[in-house]
Amino acid sequence: MKPFKEALKTVIESAPAPVEHRVPLSESRGYVLSRNIVSDIDMPPFDRSAMDGFAVAGEGLRHDLQDEITAGRALEIKVSPGHACPIMTGAPVPEGADRIAIVEEAVVEDSVLLLSRPPKKGAHICWQGEDIRKGQTVLEHGTRLSPQHLGIAAMAGRTVLPVFDRPRISVVTTGTEVIPPEWIPSPGMVRNANLPLIISQLEFSGFHVTASAHAADDVPSLKAAFGQMLSCTDVLVTAGGVSKGTRDYVPSVLESLGVDLHFRRVAQKPGKPFTFGTGEGGRAVFGLPGNPVSVMVSLEEFLLPYLRKRSGFKGFHKRTYHGTLTSDYSKKPGRLHFLRVLAYREGDRWMLHLPETSGSGDLMSTVNTNALAMVDADTVSVRSGDGLPFHFMASTAGELSFA
Repeated sequence: MKPFKEALKTVIESAPAPVEHRVPLSESRGYVLSRNIVSDIDMPPFDRSAMDGFAVAGEGLRHDLQDEITAGRALEIKVSPGHACPIMTGAPVPEGADRIAIVEEAVVEDSVLLLSRPPKKGAHICWQGEDIRKGQTVLEHGTRLSPQHLGIAAMAGRTVLPVFDRPRISVVTTGTEVIPPEWIPSPGMVRNANLPLIISQLEFSGFHVTASAHAADDVPSLKAAFGQMLSCTDVLVTAGGVSKGTRDYVPSVLESLGVDLHFRRVAQKPGKPFTFGTGEGGRAVFGLPGNPVSVMVSLEEFLLPYLRKRSGFKGFHKRTYHGTLTSDYSKKPGRLHFLRVLAYREGDRWMLHLPETSGSGDLMSTVNTNALAMVDADTVSVRSGDGLPFHFMASTAGELSFA
């Protein structure tokens, strides 16, 4: 068995460099920026009012009113002491005005503005360039684009963005005993939980599955499914058929299709029969075990870091936190154990609650968890109150899961 850290290093180092291309702003959400975005103007581009009110010059309490200034109006008005202009939120502050008196603190009588006290100089004015200066970097390369990032890019004058392409991903679940969710299982049959689990985990993290299928446990079916997927995608993810059973044909079928398998077992639990290989053109194959929790853990710890590196993310290693276990745990030596836990704050400490579980097929045990705590391969027991490193799951912590 390959130690976990060595296996992860092999996976990460096999990721090809991300490929840069350009996409329209309207289609760029979820992509990773390949270059910095700088603003072509100051923001705000002019001194503007932050409130509805009156543009005032100086500290006087009585001001004759001039024309109203509305948002978008070309500025031709000058304000001198003793005068004021009604002004709307977002409208340009006229020359000479140095503060805004808000509507709630003003009285108007016969076209005269009366104030009980003058606003402070600069009150309620957003000065030109106070948010962003022309030439300033507003978005850094390596940023995964969210809706607010697209808004900032538009403010910076961009309609097309430089991004890294996302790999095409295909998923094939396997198993003659595996049936669609809408079928009623007969004895010996199980519903396919892995396919929606894998697709949703990937898409939640920003990766689109372009093709998916299910194949029975026989060589012709597997060869047809894998061959088709390898011909049209960059990353093939399989689930099931990678252990040492008499009908676990996945590794041998992959090899027959030209995939070089770098390892077939990892010293971890759950997920020991995890297989990883590479094929022609930099294609990668992740052979996940069939148990749903093993699928979830292997995807979190191996597949997501690989995809993030290949897609240009600056952070692609799982971020390690440290917490305190709230119950005892014992195991045999030899394998790193991933414990699904609920991580929560208690004062200034992270506490790690370990729910009861019946093994790597017990997907129900993950419902109220948000992290994976790690017990070293050589450790045989930990006690309540002991510290453990842990990773947040990407589905619960998003970008905070990676460093």
